[in-house]
Amino acid sequence: MKDQLRISVVQSEILWNRVWENLAAIESLLADAEPSDLIVLPEMFATGFVADQLPPETETAHILDWMRNLAQRHSAAVAGSVTVSEGGFRYNRLFFVTPDGETGTYDKRHLFCRSLEPELYRPGDTLPIFEYAGWKICPQICYDLRFPVWCRNRFENGEYKYDLLLYVANWPEARVEVWNTLLAARAIENQCFVVGCNCVGVDTLGHRYSGASQIVGPTGRVMERAAASQAQVISSTLSLPKLAGFRTAFPVGNDWERLGCRL
Repeated sequence: MKDQLRISVVQSEILWNRVWENLAAIESLLADAEPSDLIVLPEMFATGFVADQLPPETETAHILDWMRNLAQRHSAAVAGSVTVSEGGFRYNRLFFVTPDGETGTYDKRHLFCRSLEPELYRPGDTLPIFEYAGWKICPQICYDLRFPVWCRNRFENGEYKYDLLLYVANWPEARVEVWNTLLAARAIENQCFVVGCNCVGVDTLGHRYSGASQIVGPTGRVMERAAASQAQVISSTLSLPKLAGFRTAFPVGNDWERLGCRL
């Protein structure tokens, strides 16, 4: 168990559908980064948000092998989403890979309505909580950020459902203020740390992604924020004792269920 969790958020520039160049760019960004316990990559970090173009299954398998290798080499868990095909359906799937090779998955629940994603992909229907190094981590993908009920924290039997809310995204520059506001809101209302990992670059439709990746504390204060439109890695150390102290001093969780908020 780790009282302190060191997180590195990789705000990479994604070249649309150029898998190996994108993976090489991530490795280059991490080459000079300080050691971390968790490395977070953007949504569809290997391809960009190309909802109508599914990589071959062999290529998807190579991407997952690359994630496992990265986790092992850096002695850190690695999280990021990949397009997969399974049972005749497509999924936007977040993989959470630990250094010893254990892998957890989460399929994006809310498919972006202003793209082809709802037509071509199948939404997930379960929300796992990953337990890693004594931390409970709730995975989310991009558009999920707009739906607070889906990720609502719980306080039951003296324990919180999760400590860290993790968003991987391809969130466009045109709505970056929404991104900033909602990340802070999710931290405040769920009394947890929030990590938002976004990309930079321009996609094939001309949509610009300016990043604004950030690590937010439970009070809504931004602990670290990446520079706009710049590929980089930001890092911060999260403290479980400090989170517990804040929750004890301001025990909002005690009232979530009492007021009939349980869904």
